[in-house]
Amino acid sequence: MGEPNVAKPKKPILGDHQRIGKRFIPPFAKLGFTEISWVETLLPELLWLGLLNDHHGLAKGADLAITLARAAVSTWTQERKKLFAASSSFTALDRAQQKAVVASLASSGHLDDIQAGLVPLPLFYPECPLNFIFEQAPAVPDAGALLARFKESLDRQFDRWDKPATMVQANMVYIAFVTDVLKVMKGLSLANFPAIETFPETEESKRVASAVRCTVSSFFAPPHYDNASPWPRYFWSQGFSIEPCSLEHLA
Repeated sequence: MGEPNVAKPKKPILGDHQRIGKRFIPPFAKLGFTEISWVETLLPELLWLGLLNDHHGLAKGADLAITLARAAVSTWTQERKKLFAASSSFTALDRAQQKAVVASLASSGHLDDIQAGLVPLPLFYPECPLNFIFEQAPAVPDAGALLARFKESLDRQFDRWDKPATMVQANMVYIAFVTDVLKVMKGLSLANFPAIETFPETEESKRVASAVRCTVSSFFAPPHYDNASPWPRYFWSQGFSIEPCSLEHLA
């Protein structure tokens, strides 16, 4: 709507992408970005988004993630904009700022829902950067059942190219958009970001998803991300102490 209907030469939907197996790599993936491990680093950092999605559904999960990110941004006073999407990003907040975030979530009525989705983190991962949203570790009647649900949620995120993990990455990009960290030029795949909602049912959604994954990888580098963050290593180390590791996903 609002644009003239000008005929343009047709080209394949993914014509500007490089195909590697079943994957379509967008052109700006060739600009020097170093691929960062999804399982080792990105998954622990973005799992909280998946927990919200699994507990509340995709639409509400995304809204709650945005609410938490915006609350964090509202306390941020430094000139350089901060992307509050990776779990480790919240360590940039001091105690006063964290309390302000919790107060904001409580006053808006979203704190309980966010806590409900993220309750496995303080119980199983005492050093998670997001635990500040809990005054104390919540009491859970059946920790075994909660752990089983947590494992199911983690399992759904292991394949970066499948829908659950793709939507988690889309939520990170969505946060970047609404907190004014990311802007895109008209004509790029991400300019049609809402098409991700139909992934993987349309070719357009697959193209947008490919751009989303590349954009997420680009955010996991300075100044948006500290590669020395201890959270991913702690996540897997603590996971081994909770339960022996299965290597079937890493084969």
